[in-house]
Amino acid sequence: LAPLRPELLDLDTEAYLASPDVIRDHSCGRWPLEGFGSDDNLPLVIRHWSDHQAKRAFTYLFLDPEGTSSLGCLYVQPLFPYLEAMGADAQTLLRYAGGSTARVSYWLRQDREPGLTASIAERLDEWLRTKWPLDAYLYRAAPAEECTVHALDRLPVDRVVIDLPAEQHDYLWWAADVRIVS
Repeated sequence: LAPLRPELLDLDTEAYLASPDVIRDHSCGRWPLEGFGSDDNLPLVIRHWSDHQAKRAFTYLFLDPEGTSSLGCLYVQPLFPYLEAMGADAQTLLRYAGGSTARVSYWLRQDREPGLTASIAERLDEWLRTKWPLDAYLYRAAPAEECTVHALDRLPVDRVVIDLPAEQHDYLWWAADVRIVS
């Protein structure tokens, strides 16, 4: 994993352009945009990098072992403000108020081997459990992200239902209460 920063613009754009079906599923049809290229992507990458540096949200590229190709993107964002904005009920808000709880989503290139999805999900979950100072985290995926849904269902996390009246998309959720770090 490498933080998404302007120097990695070309790798990010190339992975995006190689994955129109995956991006469409991940974004619930909002992306890709016809003719999207590096010039369009640069402001987004700069915003992600700015958020990363300010510790507001974190976007990473999954890089191949040589660091020469992006395998996809990972997003680790604060959960509570999202729940609040989407009209979560008081019980849900109370559960995730205080502490640090993240909303985690990701996409992987569609031109890579299918078995990569399960392997990356397992490594990602271990990384979140052991390297991040989180109280909990929730994975979010669109139902159309079938490979991701299958991979998340195999992890030691619980599928949960979160009612969000203002959310226009029917996302699936998996919750992980994080371990006590020794």
